[in-house]
Amino acid sequence: MNNILSFGELLYDVYDNVSVIGGAPFNYSIQLSRLMGHDDRLRFITALGDDDYSKDALSFINNENIDKSLIQILDNYETGKATVFLNEKKVPDYIIHENAAWDNIEYNKDIENALNENYDLFYFNILSQRNDKSYTTLKKIFKNIKSKYKVCDVTFRKNYYTKEKIKESLEFVNILKINDDELAVIKGLFYPSLENDNKTLLKAINKDFNIDYIFLTLGSKGASVFYNNEYIFKPSNKVNVIDTVGAGDSFCAALSYAILRNLDIKNVLEFASDVSEEMIQVKGGTAKYDIKKVKSKFNL
Repeated sequence: MNNILSFGELLYDVYDNVSVIGGAPFNYSIQLSRLMGHDDRLRFITALGDDDYSKDALSFINNENIDKSLIQILDNYETGKATVFLNEKKVPDYIIHENAAWDNIEYNKDIENALNENYDLFYFNILSQRNDKSYTTLKKIFKNIKSKYKVCDVTFRKNYYTKEKIKESLEFVNILKINDDELAVIKGLFYPSLENDNKTLLKAINKDFNIDYIFLTLGSKGASVFYNNEYIFKPSNKVNVIDTVGAGDSFCAALSYAILRNLDIKNVLEFASDVSEEMIQVKGGTAKYDIKKVKSKFNL
């Protein structure tokens, strides 16, 4: 049995009159929970408002293999929303509404008690730290959690990150998942004089922060991993792309599952790539794909 804890935002993407449940940690938790067995446990730490969105979210979670005992309902805040719109250049843009419930996750007795247990894996991201309240809660978790694997899927959004928070997160984790845009930000902040080469940059991050696994997604080009002083690249397959929302979250969920199942590093990268390629052929970050088909290829 695997014992997993995840932390971060649950929010709704609002397009005109349509609201779609999401948030990277929520998408990750959903996708990982669907890969896991019924004997495994995944608890998700977030906060929701006392509103219709939270009722919808809890109803959604009731149908998933997720333990919701650490989800907080806060009377003084609204469930998170991101309003999606076309900007003046007619390009899709969004506003992640501030001071939402997930910005105010409290370090309470339930979390404190949960940290008495040993975990196989703990997941978080950078966006969830944008507000002092949730950031302080996460730092206390960093200090007290006992977990074999500690995963950060970077998730830079807008200007909701600082060099200090990135540094603290990199120093804490042993698994990092990052995309090419996020790598460019880290290069600018930490390695401005290094050549713009993926292998060189991942090697520098590995050396400076002692991170065992560093996964880099490269959009339509493919994905790579730096592990055990080796850089492995896997080109993507040609698939019919329907929607890229949640592709990175499903990739991170799949690599987490594959590492927990002790796959060798090349198969970890291949399994995560296969899962994300399945995800982009369906619509939405919480969409379902043919899990049995992908797992059978790896005898999982």
